[in-house]
This record gives sequence, structure tokens and C-alpha cells, in this order.
Amino acid sequence: MSEQVSENFISVSERLKRFKPNSGRRTVKHYPTGIKKLDQMLGGGLYAGLMFLGARPGMGKSTFALQIASEIAAAGSPVLFYSLEMPSVRMEAKILNRAIHMRYPNSSLTADWFLREENNTGKQKEWKLVEKVGEEISGSFDRMYIKERKKLSVSGRDIVQDVEMFMNEKKEKPVVFVDYLQILSSCTGNRNATERQKNDENINELSGLSNKYDLAVFGISSLNRESYREEQRPLRMDSFKETGGIEYSASVILGLQPRNIRQPKFNYEQEMSKDIRELEIVFLKQRYGISGMKANVSVDFFASKDLYTEKGASGKKTAQNVSRETKTDIKNPENTKVLLKKCKLTPEEAVSQGVNTEIKDTEAENNGVENTEIQNTNLEYPDDPRERLEEEFRKLL
Repeated sequence: MSEQVSENFISVSERLKRFKPNSGRRTVKHYPTGIKKLDQMLGGGLYAGLMFLGARPGMGKSTFALQIASEIAAAGSPVLFYSLEMPSVRMEAKILNRAIHMRYPNSSLTADWFLREENNTGKQKEWKLVEKVGEEISGSFDRMYIKERKKLSVSGRDIVQDVEMFMNEKKEKPVVFVDYLQILSSCTGNRNATERQKNDENINELSGLSNKYDLAVFGISSLNRESYREEQRPLRMDSFKETGGIEYSASVILGLQPRNIRQPKFNYEQEMSKDIRELEIVFLKQRYGISGMKANVSVDFFASKDLYTEKGASGKKTAQNVSRETKTDIKNPENTKVLLKKCKLTPEEAVSQGVNTEIKDTEAENNGVENTEIQNTNLEYPDDPRERLEEEFRKLL
């Protein structure tokens, strides 16, 4: 009996002794989102627990979640993305469109272009570029799975069962994305359930999934109509009223809104018509960190490119950093000259960074596709390409 008690009841005094390296204590794994300041505010990225993102219509919630999911998958973690609103081909087109614009900022291609039937004939140059980028990034997404809605109604319980089946088959824990909460049906099949009751059922299921298996679960939620009836009303916790018990169950609640929403002459429709939408991620709740305006993260949303970048991302790039973002071989002296010019480094500084400037030239391959100075080889982005993109997009304006 005493042994059973000691197993079930471990004193805080004993647990405190485990706070040392490799002691077997429970630790928190973070999954970087690829947006530096957001990761800083989250303590390193997404983590086990239930998180929600809310915003008005047209703010790019799905695109934002998909970009984070892509970053996590490219870093090697399995991702299950439940796309309940859009078919998977639409989401895949967004991934490809973002990847193309990360490599070719001047490209006129869009996610919608890939799916237009009239573009299936001709357009050989464009399709050659699409095929090339698709081959480059394919290895970054071999652990990402987009699950679309195959039946009329899908509930949080269905998602839980699907995630459990995935873990049984793959023997690993995925990061789960649900797009979005209000589409989920009642878990009990009660057709008379109110919207709030239905949402509460599904939030409980997703919260239970996260707690039982120690999973990061990221959900998207719409807001109540009161929250966007007034154009200049910033997002608040009560924006989620009638959307279920999000404010009680979630560890983190994020919102997306225009950065200038507090300005006197703010016009929502005008803001949404911009090619580059100036937004901010607001922390409405964070159980284990700060929230409020001090935690806000400013981002720019390039809607036609399905791309979010952090506002003001800047910093001197090293030759090694640039070489990892391109297909350029830094051992090639001709290519080295390009890197030195781009990074504004002297040969002495380059040597200190490990760049060999004395090796013989080698012929670069072209593959018949128009070349640009910067071409990422995959979507892992170990050196945060937002800094480069900020400079390149400014030149286009």
C-alpha cells in the first residue's frame, strides 16, 4: 500500500529535485513559426496546448496558419492540417505560390493561376518554373498532410479519431491545425444544439486531444458579428463571445487586425484592397507569457503572393547566410564576388566567415529557367529570409 501511495503522490520537494539537466522532468517542445518576434513572444514557437487565431473575414487567417504549418513541416515535424473550408488543392496552390515568390519576387503567378483551366495549354515558360520550384520544395513537405472535408459533417470527435489513427500508424505526434472551428458539426449529432453548444463540444474535444497526448493544436475561429460591426473596434477577448469557451480552454488566443485600426480615418474596405496589407498579431490571451499591446507583432501580408513577412525585419547578412538561401556555390570565385558585393564584405571579412576565394571556377547549370540572384533551395529557411524579402519588395514599390 505504501508503495502505491509513493507512486501516486510525489511531493513537490521531490519534484523540485528534478530541475536539472537530463533529470527526466517534463520539458516543453517549441515549434518555430518562422516569424521571429512571434516566436519570441511564444517562448520559441507553438507548443503543446490549444491555441486559437481569430480575425475578421478577408484577413488571411487560413493563409497565415498554412504558412506556420509549412514552416513547422519544413523543419521536420509532422503536421496534420484539417482544411474544412477549402479543398486541399487550393491550399497546395497557396504553398506553391508562396514558394515561387520566395524565389522569384517579380513573378506574376498566383495561386488562382495554377487552377485556371485555360492555363493548361501553352504557358510553357510559366509551367516550367512551377515544375522547377515544385521539385525543389517537395522534400520539405513529406511530413505534412492536408486533410479536406470528405463528408457533409465533420466534428471535433472525428478529428480526434483521425489524429489517433495517424499516431498509431506513424508512431509520432503531429502538430494539428483546424481550419476552422465554426464549420465543425455537433459531436453528439444533436441538430437542435445552439451554435455556442456545438462550439463548446468541439473545443472540449480538441482541448482533450491536446491534453491527453501533449499535442500542439492550432485552431482558427471566426468572430462574433459585434466585433466587426464597428470598423475601428480593435479585437478584444469579447470578440470571441458566442464562439464557445475559447477564452477558458485555450492557452493562447491570437488575433489578426490592421495596424492602423486605431487611426481616426481608418477605412476597413480600403485597407483590405491594398496589395500589401499592414497587419498586427495581437495577443489577447497567453497563459504562460505576456499579452496586450506590448506583445503585438507587426506583419505585412502580400495577399497575391500568399506570404506573410515580419515588418521591419532587417540586419546585415553574412556570405554564408546568403549562400544557404541560394544555389550559389561559395567555393566558386566568380560566385564569391557576387556574395561579397551583396553582403558588402571585404575579402578578409569573407575569409573570417569561411568563404573560400581561391578555388577554381565551375560552370553553373541553368536548366533553361530564367535565373535570379536569390533562389531558395527549400522552405526550411534556416536564416530567416524575411530580411531579404523586405529589401526586395521595397525596390518593387
